[in-house]
Parts: sequence; C-alpha cells; structure tokens
Amino acid sequence: MLQDVVIDIHSLSQISPSVAAEQDADPRLLLALHFIANNHSQASLGLKDVSKSAGLSAWYFSRLFNTSMRMGLREYLKNVRLEHACRLLKSSSLSIKEIAASVGYNHLSDFYHHFKSGHGISPLVFRRQARRTSTLLEDLSAPRTMQQLPRQ
Repeated sequence: MLQDVVIDIHSLSQISPSVAAEQDADPRLLLALHFIANNHSQASLGLKDVSKSAGLSAWYFSRLFNTSMRMGLREYLKNVRLEHACRLLKSSSLSIKEIAASVGYNHLSDFYHHFKSGHGISPLVFRRQARRTSTLLEDLSAPRTMQQLPRQ
C-alpha cells in the first residue's frame, strides 16, 4: 500500500516514490504527495490547497487520501514535517526555532509537542543524541595510527 512508500523529503523533487507503488496508485494522489513534499514548509498548507493540486474536490480528495494512505492528511503532513525536521536537526546548525519555522510550524510549542509525541524526546535531546552518535561513528571509522592501536 502507499503508506509503505518511503518518501525522501530532502530530494523529492528529483526522486519519486517507488515505481511499483506509482503503478498502483491514483496519479492524482501522486500529484498531491509530490505537492506536499515540495510545499510542506508552508504553514498554511491544508486540504484545500492539496486537493486543488490534485484537481479534486476537497471532499473526494480527503476520502481518496484516507483510503489510500490509511491516515488523514494532517497526520501525513505532520509526519513529513517531522521527518524533515529530524534531518535538519542532525545535519544543520539552525536553531530549533528556525527549524520549526522552516518545516511549517508557526508556533514552537506545537513543534515541540508533535516532535515529542512522535519521537519520545525533545528536539534538543534528539539533536544531542544524533551528534553524539555521529561523533562515535566518525571515531570508529577514522584510520588509526600505530600509537593509537591497543597493545596486546
């Protein structure tokens, strides 16, 4: 089903969902998914905008989306925004407030609430853990000199 399709938010303008899923999906739904991926940072993005991008009435689009994706548009949009926020938290030096705004949140408290309910930790803790993990991976992959090798 389409909900199993992993969408690469960061580069979706170049990459589409899997070909198999595209063959089974309603092309109007695919247009809407691409529209969401490209416009998720607009805080005012809603059902009317997305349904218009698919060329469908809001009522019909809502039914099609819920049936195909097995979730509502708001939940899907929230997931897209949080996934993009995670990437930014891992890879950028933007403040959490700037990240929240860049993924479409007008209110920092809403971002914190959604992030914590989705990930179980605050965005700040997530960023610290991601950086710690990244540092550990870099240390493990760095070539060692003879002096750094453990003695036997």
